[in-house]
Amino acid sequence: MKKTTLAFLGVLLTSFAFAQTYSTGAMELHNADGMVFTAKVDVTSTLVTLTLNGPDDRYLGFGFGLQTMASGGDVILFYDDVNTPAEDFQLSDRKFLGTGQVPEIDVNQDWTLVSNTLEDGQRTVVGTRVLDTGHDDDYVFSTSDSSLNFTWAIGSSYALDRHSARGGSMQSLTLSQDEAALSDFTMTPNPGRSKFELRLPIGVSNVKLQVYDVLGKNILSKSVNTLSTTVDVSKWNNGVYLVRVTSDNGSQTKRFVKQ
Repeated sequence: MKKTTLAFLGVLLTSFAFAQTYSTGAMELHNADGMVFTAKVDVTSTLVTLTLNGPDDRYLGFGFGLQTMASGGDVILFYDDVNTPAEDFQLSDRKFLGTGQVPEIDVNQDWTLVSNTLEDGQRTVVGTRVLDTGHDDDYVFSTSDSSLNFTWAIGSSYALDRHSARGGSMQSLTLSQDEAALSDFTMTPNPGRSKFELRLPIGVSNVKLQVYDVLGKNILSKSVNTLSTTVDVSKWNNGVYLVRVTSDNGSQTKRFVKQ
């Protein structure tokens, strides 16, 4: 029983650790001629999230792994396909055929459009894709501190054969600052008998506290609105518990020992 419990605890800790997010942060790609275009890439062990914000009257494009529109590169286009009304405003998974050519549609459409919102002439698009699609034409993302080459374009309209601005660059993928801050949360005393005080770092918001026993059962779930919170553990059985703190952009998990 002891070996089984420890093994299960290891699985839980591993799965929680994998929740770490590596991010480019919000990147301003273009700000001229009345047009602003930004992009953000977030990567976890299972999911890639792309957030684009740009003019709402033209297509938005973002390519991974290269700084040009060289043939074979992986690119995502958000546009309004007026020829297929049922698929208006779609996130299209494509492949570059070379500069000056409309990217080719991939056989496998791996990106899911999560949201498409408009405000003051700007469109914010959020799409997700599993980390490893298993398809040769999809860019392979790193799940650690690394760098990401990328290319981008803003259309002159929704016609994919024209653009009003484009470029390419490189950005570091680093551990999300929100997650880095969350790792500083403390529990004292630990080990504890009747209670512990949860202390959160300054700057975190929308925090949720969850506690799991070694069998994976959720024994506590609550929102936390202050930097210091007392948790009553007097009725818990003696043993090891996983205390998980989650904020808007990440989560961290630590062990607590009840004596």
